[in-house]
Amino acid sequence: MPYKILVLVSEVAKFRLDNHSIIPSALHREGHDVHIGDIDTLSIHDSVVVCDRVRLTEEYLTGHDFPALSESYASAEDFDLVWVLAGTNPEVQADSFQLLWVLNQRVPFVNEAAALFYLNSKTTLGSVVPRENLPASYVSNDFDFLTGLVEADAERTWVLKPTNEGCGADVYFLSKTERNRAALLQSATGNAVPRYEMYSREIIGLAKRYTAVQEYIPNVRENEKRVIIAGDVPVCGFRRFHFEHDDRANVTLGTKFEGLTLTPEEDGFVRRLGKRLMEHGVFYSGIDLAYPYVMEFNLVNPGGLNYSFRATGVDQSSEAVTTVLNALRAQGRLP
Repeated sequence: MPYKILVLVSEVAKFRLDNHSIIPSALHREGHDVHIGDIDTLSIHDSVVVCDRVRLTEEYLTGHDFPALSESYASAEDFDLVWVLAGTNPEVQADSFQLLWVLNQRVPFVNEAAALFYLNSKTTLGSVVPRENLPASYVSNDFDFLTGLVEADAERTWVLKPTNEGCGADVYFLSKTERNRAALLQSATGNAVPRYEMYSREIIGLAKRYTAVQEYIPNVRENEKRVIIAGDVPVCGFRRFHFEHDDRANVTLGTKFEGLTLTPEEDGFVRRLGKRLMEHGVFYSGIDLAYPYVMEFNLVNPGGLNYSFRATGVDQSSEAVTTVLNALRAQGRLP
Protein backbone atom coordinates (compact mmCIF):
# COMPACT_ATOMS: atom_id res chain seq x y z
CA MET A 1 0.00 0.00 0.00
CA PRO A 2 1.48 3.37 -0.96
CA TYR A 3 1.63 6.09 1.67
CA LYS A 4 2.03 9.85 1.58
CA ILE A 5 5.19 10.47 3.63
CA LEU A 6 6.87 13.67 4.81
CA VAL A 7 10.62 13.35 5.43
CA LEU A 8 12.02 16.19 7.53
CA VAL A 9 15.66 17.04 6.86
CA SER A 10 17.98 20.03 7.17
CA GLU A 11 18.51 21.98 3.97
CA VAL A 12 22.00 21.56 2.49
CA ALA A 13 23.66 22.67 -0.71
CA LYS A 14 24.10 19.18 -2.14
CA PHE A 15 23.06 15.68 -1.15
CA ARG A 16 25.64 13.32 0.26
CA LEU A 17 25.47 9.54 0.52
CA ASP A 18 23.55 9.62 3.79
CA ASN A 19 20.02 9.21 5.13
CA HIS A 20 18.84 12.53 3.69
CA SER A 21 19.19 11.12 0.19
CA ILE A 22 19.05 7.35 0.81
CA ILE A 23 15.80 7.04 2.77
CA PRO A 24 13.58 9.39 0.70
CA SER A 25 14.91 7.77 -2.47
CA ALA A 26 14.14 4.28 -1.17
CA LEU A 27 10.61 5.33 -0.20
CA HIS A 28 10.10 6.85 -3.66
CA ARG A 29 11.49 3.72 -5.30
CA GLU A 30 9.01 1.60 -3.34
CA GLY A 31 6.09 3.57 -4.77
CA HIS A 32 5.28 6.02 -1.98
CA ASP A 33 4.34 9.67 -2.41
CA VAL A 34 7.36 11.29 -0.76
CA HIS A 35 7.82 14.94 0.20
CA ILE A 36 10.99 16.55 1.58
CA GLY A 37 10.46 19.18 4.28
CA ASP A 38 12.93 21.55 5.92
CA ILE A 39 12.74 20.92 9.68
CA ASP A 40 13.97 24.46 10.41
CA THR A 41 10.87 25.97 8.76
CA LEU A 42 8.33 24.23 11.01
CA SER A 43 5.74 26.75 12.20
CA ILE A 44 2.12 26.94 13.31
CA HIS A 45 -0.22 28.98 11.10
CA ASP A 46 -3.74 29.33 12.47
CA SER A 47 -3.43 26.08 14.48
CA VAL A 48 -1.98 24.11 11.53
CA VAL A 49 1.65 22.85 11.60
CA VAL A 50 3.32 23.93 8.35
CA CYS A 51 6.77 23.79 6.73
CA ASP A 52 8.52 24.48 3.44
CA ARG A 53 8.48 21.31 1.36
CA VAL A 54 8.79 19.78 -2.11
CA ARG A 55 7.49 16.58 -3.66
CA LEU A 56 10.01 14.03 -4.93
CA THR A 57 9.83 13.22 -8.61
CA GLU A 58 13.04 11.17 -8.78
CA GLU A 59 15.62 9.53 -6.56
CA TYR A 60 18.27 11.78 -5.04
CA LEU A 61 21.84 10.84 -5.80
CA THR A 62 25.08 11.92 -4.20
CA GLY A 63 26.08 15.33 -5.48
CA HIS A 64 22.58 16.39 -6.57
CA ASP A 65 21.62 19.90 -5.66
CA PHE A 66 19.12 20.19 -2.84
CA PRO A 67 15.76 20.88 -4.54
CA ALA A 68 14.00 24.21 -4.36
CA LEU A 69 11.31 23.94 -1.69
CA SER A 70 8.50 24.98 -4.00
CA GLU A 71 5.71 24.87 -1.41
CA SER A 72 6.20 27.49 1.29
CA TYR A 73 4.40 27.05 4.61
CA ALA A 74 2.45 24.08 3.29
CA SER A 75 0.62 21.84 5.73
CA ALA A 76 2.78 19.20 7.40
CA GLU A 77 -0.35 17.46 8.62
CA ASP A 78 -1.70 16.13 5.30
CA PHE A 79 0.39 12.95 5.49
CA ASP A 80 0.11 9.32 6.52
CA LEU A 81 3.56 9.37 8.14
CA VAL A 82 6.40 11.70 9.15
CA TRP A 83 10.03 10.55 9.24
CA VAL A 84 12.36 12.93 11.11
CA LEU A 85 15.94 12.70 9.81
CA ALA A 86 17.47 15.87 11.23
CA GLY A 87 18.25 17.23 14.64
CA THR A 88 16.81 20.51 15.79
CA ASN A 89 18.87 23.68 16.06
CA PRO A 90 20.23 23.86 19.64
CA GLU A 91 19.33 27.55 19.84
CA VAL A 92 15.63 26.75 19.39
CA GLN A 93 15.54 23.16 20.60
CA ALA A 94 12.60 23.55 22.98
CA ASP A 95 10.45 25.27 20.36
CA SER A 96 11.39 22.76 17.66
CA PHE A 97 10.53 19.73 19.77
CA GLN A 98 7.27 21.31 20.86
CA LEU A 99 6.35 21.85 17.20
CA LEU A 100 7.28 18.24 16.41
CA TRP A 101 5.22 17.05 19.36
CA VAL A 102 2.15 18.96 18.17
CA LEU A 103 2.58 17.51 14.68
CA ASN A 104 3.00 14.02 16.15
CA GLN A 105 -0.39 14.31 17.87
CA ARG A 106 -1.93 14.58 14.40
CA VAL A 107 0.31 12.41 12.22
CA PRO A 108 2.15 9.15 13.07
CA PHE A 109 5.95 9.40 13.26
CA VAL A 110 8.48 6.65 12.49
CA ASN A 111 10.13 7.65 15.77
CA GLU A 112 7.77 9.51 18.06
CA ALA A 113 8.68 13.09 18.90
CA ALA A 114 8.77 12.34 22.63
CA ALA A 115 11.19 9.46 22.03
CA LEU A 116 13.44 11.67 19.89
CA PHE A 117 13.59 14.21 22.69
CA TYR A 118 13.97 11.89 25.66
CA LEU A 119 15.72 8.75 24.40
CA ASN A 120 18.34 10.15 22.01
CA SER A 121 20.71 10.74 24.92
CA LYS A 122 23.30 8.97 27.06
CA THR A 123 21.24 9.99 30.08
CA THR A 124 18.27 7.76 29.26
CA LEU A 125 19.93 4.54 28.04
CA GLY A 126 18.94 2.67 31.19
CA SER A 127 15.25 3.27 30.54
CA VAL A 128 15.35 0.83 27.60
CA VAL A 129 18.55 -1.23 27.84
CA PRO A 130 18.59 -3.90 30.59
CA ARG A 131 21.01 -3.01 33.35
CA GLU A 132 23.16 -6.09 32.73
CA ASN A 133 23.74 -4.87 29.17
CA LEU A 134 25.01 -1.43 30.18
CA PRO A 135 28.53 -0.56 31.30
CA ALA A 136 28.61 1.07 34.71
CA SER A 137 27.40 4.57 33.90
CA TYR A 138 27.06 7.83 35.81
CA VAL A 139 25.42 11.08 34.71
CA SER A 140 26.24 14.01 36.98
CA ASN A 141 27.23 17.67 37.13
CA ASP A 142 29.18 17.15 40.36
CA PHE A 143 32.91 17.50 39.69
CA ASP A 144 33.90 16.28 43.16
CA PHE A 145 31.76 13.15 42.94
CA LEU A 146 33.05 12.20 39.48
CA THR A 147 36.64 12.88 40.50
CA GLY A 148 36.20 10.58 43.49
CA LEU A 149 34.70 7.92 41.24
CA VAL A 150 37.60 7.98 38.77
CA GLU A 151 40.25 8.13 41.50
CA ALA A 152 38.77 5.37 43.66
CA ASP A 153 40.32 2.50 41.71
CA ALA A 154 43.47 2.72 39.61
CA GLU A 155 42.47 -0.46 37.75
CA ARG A 156 39.17 0.90 36.43
CA THR A 157 39.10 3.01 33.28
CA TRP A 158 36.35 5.28 32.05
CA VAL A 159 35.02 7.15 29.01
CA LEU A 160 33.89 10.74 29.48
CA LYS A 161 31.11 11.82 27.08
CA PRO A 162 28.74 14.76 26.65
CA THR A 163 25.20 13.60 27.33
CA ASN A 164 23.72 15.01 24.14
CA GLU A 165 26.46 15.21 21.51
CA GLY A 166 27.63 12.78 18.85
CA CYS A 167 30.24 11.92 16.22
CA GLY A 168 32.98 11.59 18.85
CA ALA A 169 32.82 15.21 20.02
CA ASP A 170 34.50 15.74 23.41
CA VAL A 171 34.86 12.02 24.16
CA TYR A 172 37.86 11.23 26.37
CA PHE A 173 39.44 8.17 27.96
CA LEU A 174 39.93 8.60 31.72
CA SER A 175 41.72 6.80 34.53
CA LYS A 176 43.28 7.59 37.88
CA THR A 177 46.69 7.73 36.18
CA GLU A 178 45.61 10.29 33.56
CA ARG A 179 47.30 13.56 34.55
CA ASN A 180 44.62 15.66 32.86
CA ARG A 181 41.69 13.87 34.53
CA ALA A 182 40.84 16.84 36.77
CA ALA A 183 40.96 19.33 33.90
CA LEU A 184 38.83 17.10 31.66
CA LEU A 185 36.22 16.48 34.36
CA GLN A 186 36.18 20.14 35.30
CA SER A 187 35.61 21.17 31.68
CA ALA A 188 32.94 18.51 31.15
CA THR A 189 30.99 19.67 34.22
CA GLY A 190 31.02 23.33 33.20
CA ASN A 191 34.22 24.75 34.73
CA ALA A 192 32.09 25.96 37.64
CA VAL A 193 34.92 26.89 40.05
CA PRO A 194 36.95 29.11 37.65
CA ARG A 195 33.81 30.65 36.13
CA TYR A 196 32.40 31.54 39.53
CA GLU A 197 35.78 32.98 40.50
CA MET A 198 35.97 35.11 37.35
CA TYR A 199 32.36 36.24 37.10
CA SER A 200 30.60 35.18 40.34
CA ARG A 201 27.52 33.04 40.46
CA GLU A 202 25.40 36.11 41.14
CA ILE A 203 26.24 37.34 37.63
CA ILE A 204 26.28 34.16 35.53
CA GLY A 205 23.97 31.88 37.52
CA LEU A 206 24.44 28.12 37.54
CA ALA A 207 27.55 27.08 35.60
CA LYS A 208 27.40 23.33 36.23
CA ARG A 209 26.83 21.12 33.21
CA TYR A 210 25.88 17.44 33.07
CA THR A 211 28.22 14.85 31.64
CA ALA A 212 28.28 11.06 31.33
CA VAL A 213 31.06 8.85 32.68
CA GLN A 214 30.87 5.28 31.40
CA GLU A 215 33.12 2.40 32.38
CA TYR A 216 35.46 1.47 29.55
CA ILE A 217 34.71 -1.91 27.98
CA PRO A 218 37.97 -3.51 26.76
CA ASN A 219 36.35 -5.66 24.06
CA VAL A 220 35.00 -2.52 22.36
CA ARG A 221 38.25 -2.25 20.39
CA GLU A 222 37.76 -5.70 18.85
CA ASN A 223 34.00 -5.94 18.57
CA GLU A 224 32.27 -2.56 18.19
CA LYS A 225 29.34 -2.62 15.77
CA ARG A 226 26.77 -0.11 14.59
CA VAL A 227 23.53 -2.02 14.10
CA ILE A 228 20.57 -0.49 12.27
CA ILE A 229 17.26 -1.79 13.64
CA ALA A 230 14.08 -1.45 11.58
CA GLY A 231 11.18 -2.41 13.80
CA ASP A 232 12.81 -5.28 15.64
CA VAL A 233 14.93 -6.48 12.70
CA PRO A 234 18.68 -5.80 12.40
CA VAL A 235 18.65 -4.91 8.71
CA CYS A 236 22.25 -3.78 8.27
CA GLY A 237 25.15 -1.96 9.85
CA PHE A 238 28.91 -2.18 9.98
CA ARG A 239 31.79 -3.17 12.20
CA ARG A 240 34.13 -0.32 12.99
CA PHE A 241 37.77 -0.22 14.03
CA HIS A 242 39.64 2.10 16.36
CA PHE A 243 42.68 4.15 15.53
CA GLU A 244 45.77 2.75 17.23
CA HIS A 245 46.16 5.81 19.46
CA ASP A 246 42.52 6.85 19.79
CA ASP A 247 39.75 5.22 21.80
CA ARG A 248 37.06 6.59 19.49
CA ALA A 249 35.80 4.63 16.50
CA ASN A 250 33.49 7.14 14.82
CA VAL A 251 33.67 6.65 11.07
CA THR A 252 33.03 10.38 10.64
CA LEU A 253 36.56 10.79 12.07
CA GLY A 254 38.04 8.52 9.42
CA THR A 255 38.22 5.10 11.07
CA LYS A 256 38.08 1.92 9.00
CA PHE A 257 34.95 -0.21 8.80
CA GLU A 258 33.63 -3.42 7.26
CA GLY A 259 30.28 -5.13 6.67
CA LEU A 260 28.19 -6.28 9.61
CA THR A 261 28.06 -9.86 10.83
CA LEU A 262 26.10 -10.70 13.97
CA THR A 263 26.50 -13.85 16.03
CA PRO A 264 23.27 -15.71 16.92
CA GLU A 265 23.52 -14.26 20.45
CA GLU A 266 23.94 -10.71 19.13
CA ASP A 267 21.09 -11.15 16.67
CA GLY A 268 18.70 -12.39 19.35
CA PHE A 269 19.66 -9.57 21.72
CA VAL A 270 19.19 -6.88 19.05
CA ARG A 271 15.74 -8.23 18.17
CA ARG A 272 14.68 -8.16 21.84
CA LEU A 273 16.01 -4.63 22.16
CA GLY A 274 14.14 -3.63 19.00
CA LYS A 275 10.89 -4.80 20.58
CA ARG A 276 11.61 -2.69 23.67
CA LEU A 277 12.33 0.32 21.48
CA MET A 278 9.05 -0.12 19.63
CA GLU A 279 7.24 -0.05 22.98
CA HIS A 280 8.72 3.44 23.39
CA GLY A 281 7.65 4.56 19.90
CA VAL A 282 10.98 3.95 18.13
CA PHE A 283 10.83 2.04 14.82
CA TYR A 284 14.19 2.99 13.27
CA SER A 285 17.41 3.31 15.21
CA GLY A 286 21.13 2.67 15.28
CA ILE A 287 22.79 1.18 18.34
CA ASP A 288 26.47 1.01 19.17
CA LEU A 289 27.06 -2.52 20.39
CA ALA A 290 30.02 -4.31 21.93
CA TYR A 291 28.06 -7.37 22.95
CA PRO A 292 26.80 -7.87 25.58
CA TYR A 293 26.97 -4.09 26.12
CA VAL A 294 25.17 -1.19 24.45
CA MET A 295 27.06 2.10 24.53
CA GLU A 296 24.67 4.47 22.75
CA PHE A 297 21.43 4.91 20.83
CA ASN A 298 21.15 6.96 17.63
CA LEU A 299 17.53 7.77 16.88
CA VAL A 300 17.40 10.91 14.74
CA ASN A 301 19.69 10.24 11.79
CA PRO A 302 21.64 7.03 12.48
CA GLY A 303 24.42 6.31 10.01
CA GLY A 304 24.46 2.72 8.82
CA LEU A 305 22.84 2.30 5.44
CA ASN A 306 25.54 4.43 3.84
CA TYR A 307 28.54 2.72 5.45
CA SER A 308 27.04 -0.72 4.93
CA PHE A 309 26.72 0.08 1.22
CA ARG A 310 30.29 1.38 1.07
CA ALA A 311 31.59 -1.74 2.80
CA THR A 312 29.60 -4.35 0.88
CA GLY A 313 28.36 -2.71 -2.32
CA VAL A 314 24.82 -3.84 -1.43
CA ASP A 315 22.05 -1.23 -1.13
CA GLN A 316 19.74 -2.34 1.68
CA SER A 317 17.66 0.84 1.85
CA SER A 318 14.53 -0.64 0.25
CA GLU A 319 14.60 -3.52 2.72
CA ALA A 320 15.07 -1.09 5.60
CA VAL A 321 12.18 1.24 4.76
CA THR A 322 9.83 -1.65 3.89
CA THR A 323 10.63 -3.35 7.20
CA VAL A 324 9.91 -0.11 9.08
CA LEU A 325 6.54 0.32 7.36
CA ASN A 326 5.62 -3.32 7.98
CA ALA A 327 6.42 -2.93 11.67
CA LEU A 328 4.34 0.25 11.93
CA ARG A 329 1.41 -1.55 10.26
CA ALA A 330 1.77 -4.55 12.55
CA GLN A 331 1.58 -2.23 15.56
CA GLY A 332 -1.54 -0.52 14.21
CA ARG A 333 0.19 2.80 13.57
CA LEU A 334 -0.46 2.73 9.82
CA PRO A 335 -3.48 1.42 7.92
